[in-house]
Amino acid sequence: MIIHTDGIVLKQRKIANNRRIIVTFSKTYGKLSAGTSINEKSKGKSALALRPFTYAEYQMFKGRDYYNIDSAYVKKSYYAIGEDLDRFLTASKLLEYVDGITQEEQPRPRLFDLTIEFMESITRATGNYETLLYAFILKTMKMQGIMPEMECCVNCGKPLSDFGKGKDRKIKQFSVTSGGVICEDCQKAETSTGSALIYNPSFDIIEVFQYFIMKPLETFEKLKLKPEVSESIKNILSEYVKRYLEIDILKDEIEWR
Repeated sequence: MIIHTDGIVLKQRKIANNRRIIVTFSKTYGKLSAGTSINEKSKGKSALALRPFTYAEYQMFKGRDYYNIDSAYVKKSYYAIGEDLDRFLTASKLLEYVDGITQEEQPRPRLFDLTIEFMESITRATGNYETLLYAFILKTMKMQGIMPEMECCVNCGKPLSDFGKGKDRKIKQFSVTSGGVICEDCQKAETSTGSALIYNPSFDIIEVFQYFIMKPLETFEKLKLKPEVSESIKNILSEYVKRYLEIDILKDEIEWR
């Protein structure tokens, strides 16, 4: 059976007989691993569509238990990503993350649209690329069913209204272990167990996380965070996705195959 689908390459690997496996993320079919004999180094239109950060339409043959890419053509190439090392590294982490949270042949149209939105935004961005990645990860947490509790103390259930507002808010701690914000009393109890992973950032984490979640990605194309704020968000999100998704997406090294 022949199928046509739009998609973006997540990764690839070489196999025998000059063939490769191309892992694409498509809107209609979800993640697909497909073999191909198309030479990526050639100058043909199909070859260009198999390169990183390219949005393309693929024609595939679907067998009983495999897919094969017969041809493809580029719909849009985000070539600017490869012109800046920091932009490239951040976008590569994004693809690694999407690969980690998707399953074969499970459509994720909302996630696909958000991924394309990210590619558009990071191409336009002039720096602070990881801020876009933080926003993307936070926006996908609800889709993944791992949204941290931000409306009340995750342990005792006391509503935020009981803890004041703004700078006077008494609830400031974020527990990766429990999965959300916690009050001071619960923080003391959780710390006493000796196995808690709790952060006490210098900023209002509830306000910041909600801003990231509610605003469109384009908002963060020029948003510059203070270095200490960016580092704190990175550490919290890194531990959170490692714990609940088993993905070390914010590590400093990435692997592109």
